[in-house]
Amino acid sequence: MKKRKTGDTLPGFRNKVSEEMDIRTEFFLSWKYFKPKRSAVSVITLISVIGVALGVAVLIVVLAVMSGFSDKMRDKLLDTTSHAQIRPKFRTMVIDDPDRIAAMVEKAGGEALPTVIAPVLLQKNDTFVPKAVIGFDPARTTNRLRLDDVVFAGKYSLKRGEVIVSYVIARELGLNVGDRILIHSSTNIAKLFRRNKDGKIELAKNSELYLPSEFRITGISNFRKYDFDRDFLFMNLDDADELFGLDWGTATAIYVWTDDPFHMDRFMSAMRKSLKETAPLYFIESWKEINGRILGVLAVEKNMQFFLLVFIVLVAAFSITNTLITQVIQKTREIGLLKAMGATSGTVMRIFILQGFYVGVIGTASGIVLGTLVVIYRMSILRALRFLTGQEIFPQEIYLFDELPARIIATDLLWIGLISVLLCTFGGVIPALRAAKLDPSKALRYE
Repeated sequence: MKKRKTGDTLPGFRNKVSEEMDIRTEFFLSWKYFKPKRSAVSVITLISVIGVALGVAVLIVVLAVMSGFSDKMRDKLLDTTSHAQIRPKFRTMVIDDPDRIAAMVEKAGGEALPTVIAPVLLQKNDTFVPKAVIGFDPARTTNRLRLDDVVFAGKYSLKRGEVIVSYVIARELGLNVGDRILIHSSTNIAKLFRRNKDGKIELAKNSELYLPSEFRITGISNFRKYDFDRDFLFMNLDDADELFGLDWGTATAIYVWTDDPFHMDRFMSAMRKSLKETAPLYFIESWKEINGRILGVLAVEKNMQFFLLVFIVLVAAFSITNTLITQVIQKTREIGLLKAMGATSGTVMRIFILQGFYVGVIGTASGIVLGTLVVIYRMSILRALRFLTGQEIFPQEIYLFDELPARIIATDLLWIGLISVLLCTFGGVIPALRAAKLDPSKALRYE
């Protein structure tokens, strides 16, 4: 058997070393081309990186704000209402046995609070504004409505003849703690008029004049949810029953709370079964079902924003393609020399694809840092813009909250980073194919 001479290497080992050298060469050349000396190409490369960074930053900020809106809306819905509500199936009905229904709720493991919710007309001097009343027995509540936490002026007291109004209502009518306000019941107003045979509105026959009810303001609240603060005030359940001509102790709805508002399927099934068997004129809805439309809109908007804003990164990927095509033209002779020295088309192709990858990684990382900083200091940025422009950038009358909510989700960052790097990498495919197809002899004769 023929012996191998000293210095000979195994063919497989030689091929492995050659592949490792090819890989190192590809990374070296791609990085060298990525940061060339001062030239138009280096400026275009920098612009491409900035474009990717800005696109990623915008994506992060928008998705963080949409996530924050969803979370804030969900939290405020749970703060200002119950986890579920039991109501009559017909609007003209009331719950005349709320204690029995409340006992069913407690038996199923929940907490119940009979309430009266109805529209009213507030009067201060000659000013009238439409609002809504939530009446409940303060002795029965277990701090679920958080009124004692959100009353910042006066005190939490709802004895007979007392009401608590929000800061929005107080500001709208110029009210303070201790002031008295007149409340007109929608029921009494409706009794004053009727339609005749011709369809015209006229005073009802045998209608009795009524006097509005007078209440004293004991507290001013702020739930920090503008639409709720704008529309609702609170009073004692007996006062609400009397105001709307209901029997004492009756309710128009029963607020229900559970231990976990996000996992209440078993509780809802048990309550629906109990109501069907013993109180078929009533039904129960969870907070997700009551507010399903607005929660669904927020989820759809977030997905649509993500889909649309990905096009910003896609535009940046096209700029990378343009940059690399320019670079391929400038490096034609060098590419021809590489191929003449034995570099394969795959090697040349990977060199330029790696450049797109570098732009994607650096741009994405910069964009994540920039977007995160914008989200963290968003309120300072809004205050600065308000100072410079003289306009309220985030009016709570429109957006309902007193601050811009935002929350960065790790999975969102992961998807944004992955999609951005992939788009930028694919942006280098077309110029890489062009470079790989260059004929060495023609490339060396270039210019």
